[in-house]
Amino acid sequence: MTKVLDNDEMIRQVKLLANQHHTTPEVQYLFNTRFTPERAKCWTINQAHFVRNRRDCWALAMGQAPLDVKREIWLHEQDELIGDPRAGGEDHFTLTTKEAELLGVGKEEMARSEPHPFVAAALEAWLHLGKKSWLESFVAVSMVEAINSNAIIPTGGFSFRARERLVSDLGIARELLINRNVHVAADQEHALVLEKVLRRHVTTQCERDLTMDALRRTLVIDRAYRAGLAFAMEQIPVNDGVNKARA
Repeated sequence: MTKVLDNDEMIRQVKLLANQHHTTPEVQYLFNTRFTPERAKCWTINQAHFVRNRRDCWALAMGQAPLDVKREIWLHEQDELIGDPRAGGEDHFTLTTKEAELLGVGKEEMARSEPHPFVAAALEAWLHLGKKSWLESFVAVSMVEAINSNAIIPTGGFSFRARERLVSDLGIARELLINRNVHVAADQEHALVLEKVLRRHVTTQCERDLTMDALRRTLVIDRAYRAGLAFAMEQIPVNDGVNKARA
């Protein structure tokens, strides 16, 4: 007799891994890195390259996936590439570009920019993982949505944490951080796609093992990305004189 898998237990494990991820030294390194105006420019440039990488990784997952999963990804990517009602119809990369401009990085500078080498290595690793089986590819990219979801991470996902640091460290009004605000809301919904697909398509122990292995791999890459981002920011000295007006 074929053993019936307990998908509830699998989903609990996924959420546990997501929360444990936020306690790792690499993620804490980023959370403890102070924003300054120059560091914010470094951060937003590398974040923009991360966002572009997400589009490539979702495309890789969609290309191999079953039709029902393609539909889920298509709906997800409409927000990212076509328009999100939560953003007044603007797509998420346009929001990223506008956020960069708010932080002092213009379109021409962004177009000429390159990610920090540590960040670039992580982005390449995600592309490599995205070329595995459709299930591994999908899990790898969608788990990054889960670790950004306030619905899964009680202490707040990356968009929430970054927004609060930009407010506290730079004194930027929260309502001006439209990209952060939209992602805090959107990624709670986007993270649901992972659970929906896992419940529908992971039916054997082999598939579960493949899923959990891909989850762990993508989280290792994410730790490298977050640490690389923090390292790049930390190379820029803190000039307390710049922010005396906030004291």
